[in-house]
Amino acid sequence: MSDERTMETTPTRRRLFSLDEANALVPRVGRLVTRLQRTAAQLAQVQANLQNPGASPVADPDGSEANLHGKRLFHLMNDADHFIEIIQAAFDELQALGCELKDVPMGLVDFRSLRDGQEIYLCWKAGETRITHWHTLESGFAGRQAL
Repeated sequence: MSDERTMETTPTRRRLFSLDEANALVPRVGRLVTRLQRTAAQLAQVQANLQNPGASPVADPDGSEANLHGKRLFHLMNDADHFIEIIQAAFDELQALGCELKDVPMGLVDFRSLRDGQEIYLCWKAGETRITHWHTLESGFAGRQAL
């Protein structure tokens, strides 16, 4: 007879931040978001180059255009892999901090908090030196209100 055990899973409870705790993380979060934005732009350029690798490749000294084209594609793929690793590491670090990345190009990061007994997001946007806004979990950036 086999011993069957059921594992009970409990929903993961997200970290709740005080305003002071979230603001203390803003410099670190800002650096991570800047890294994400810069690397995402670099990855987009590599992806564009992969989609349009060039109409007239220059021939290798041995006359092999295909060889040069293959080398270029190989280097672009390596660059893409490298940028994806950087993006994943930055995303993982943000997640480990307990904040939620909402939009890379805008640099939006939310921190769950409590306001009048209800869960809300403290809302930070790249370029801001501290958190000055909040919104409900449902309203998103469009519902952003001053603290």
